[in-house]
Amino acid sequence: MTPAPTHGFPVGVPGYQPLGLLGQGASGQVFKARQHSTGQFVAIKITDPGLLHDPASNRRVQQRLHQETRLLAMLQHAHVVRLIDKGMAAGGQLFAVLEFIPGETLREFLQRNGALSLPDTMALMAQLLDALTFLHQHQVVHRDLKPENLMVVSTGTALHLKLLDFGLASHHGEPRFMTGAEGTPAYCAPEQLRAEDCTPATDIYAWALIFLECLTARPCVQGANLGEILHRQLSASAIAIPDALANHPIAPLLRQALQKNLRQRTADAAGLYLDLLQCLAQLRTAVPSQAFLHTPAAPPETARQLTLDSMDIPEEPPVKENALGILCVGLRVYPARNSSLALPYLQEIREQQMRWCANTVQGSQGQSAGVLGDCMLFHFEQGTSSAQNLQQAAATAMDLCTRVQRRSRLLEVQHGVRLEISGGIHSVATVSLGDASSRNQGANVALHLNSMARPGAIVASQHARHALADNMQFEEYAGAASFQYDEHDRIFKLITRHGA
Repeated sequence: MTPAPTHGFPVGVPGYQPLGLLGQGASGQVFKARQHSTGQFVAIKITDPGLLHDPASNRRVQQRLHQETRLLAMLQHAHVVRLIDKGMAAGGQLFAVLEFIPGETLREFLQRNGALSLPDTMALMAQLLDALTFLHQHQVVHRDLKPENLMVVSTGTALHLKLLDFGLASHHGEPRFMTGAEGTPAYCAPEQLRAEDCTPATDIYAWALIFLECLTARPCVQGANLGEILHRQLSASAIAIPDALANHPIAPLLRQALQKNLRQRTADAAGLYLDLLQCLAQLRTAVPSQAFLHTPAAPPETARQLTLDSMDIPEEPPVKENALGILCVGLRVYPARNSSLALPYLQEIREQQMRWCANTVQGSQGQSAGVLGDCMLFHFEQGTSSAQNLQQAAATAMDLCTRVQRRSRLLEVQHGVRLEISGGIHSVATVSLGDASSRNQGANVALHLNSMARPGAIVASQHARHALADNMQFEEYAGAASFQYDEHDRIFKLITRHGA
């Protein structure tokens, strides 16, 4: 980017030589400059001098810039723009001195290069998730994630990302100097457009939209006018995942992140980051140099074609008879040793982890069937047989155990809490859509099985073990003699998949 002339740079900013205008907005301008003491290039963000004649607006803009600099002062991170200095110009304009990033915005990068490959997108978006994890740990929500606020720098053969513009960011416990809904509608979660409180999940929603935009070089949510964009964001219609991604491991993560309902959306950037790295490692192992989705940028006249109205959202297959697997998951959150946490905070973490667990299972074709305390029930009935549904339930349970172990270690470091998981698997041999009694009986068995399972164990009924014998390895579960759901049945612990 070639800086424009320095007209408008205020007097009374000692120590800096202006070199050109980088950009401007409604509340101020950004100049490229050189710091006299070090010789380094910097970016100076300064409030609009025209606001000096409007005391109320000027006060609001200065309060925002004060808050932005306070946040940046405590957010020292490799993928967050660095604050160098701040001050007041002789004319009364507030300014902030930031590191100069010699790159281009993600918007400019995509317009110039077209869509990114899936591995490049995952690597770049993992950097953004790393930054969001850091922000959310410090109780900061950015609230304005979009390609224009992300700088992309090429460092050798790799792409490096920096997060900019904390003008709309909110910090827990501090006042917000804004009124109504603010942000960029095409990247705003529904709750932000309704002027409700923003949470880490608000940033996750925007992150997922940017992820998909990297793969297509087109905004996911478009419209002929603002009203159309608002309608598409606020409607219950799901954001479409490209068909080429439908069966990829990244698809469930994106669906979790794009839930319109805040309660159903993942809010855990750290967990999402770990899951994304795992997907990236698998992808690089399987196809080290393959571009998964690499399409050229759409010309302006066709860019509007990729809207929610024009994308087919696959319908779920109909429920089949005689095919039901039931999984009960017990997820417990408790303070780690020598950790003292207030009960409301512990409860909030518990709810976050249970939402994550539910979203993960639903991303593996499990359907939520209810919650009882720390226990969640899921039905698997999209396969052609009970055996197929049980295989999906068992594989999901084993995957959850692995993920919970990782998350527990991370949560212990970050929040001083640990996670424990257990599970029970049962099969209902004959069930139809209206057969509530069979479903309820099966749910009771799965709940009892879970109650017998020790932390980290997944146990199965004899019915389930028999159906899974060709695919899974079991051992008889010791200490389960007191469990009496059928005097002829025994209980088995799931060990591993055959051939694993």
